[in-house]
Amino acid sequence: MRGAEGQVLKIVRELKLADEKVIARKMAVSSEYVNEICEGLIKDGYLLKVEKGYKLTSQGESLITPVKIRGPIPVLKGGL
Repeated sequence: MRGAEGQVLKIVRELKLADEKVIARKMAVSSEYVNEICEGLIKDGYLLKVEKGYKLTSQGESLITPVKIRGPIPVLKGGL
């Protein structure tokens, strides 16, 4: 996933619902560029277009939600 696509997904996750103008302002890019990114994310099944903007699908949520690992590996790396 390209950086801009990931950034869009993170913004939508943060806001729960976001339109192109809000996303563009947070990314400091044009609304047209955001529209292109969002159309690709919709085709891939990560975003859903709704009346007031974009929402994450469950597939999009799972893509950007970190997986928590339990067991000896995180302990060895200094985490839990």
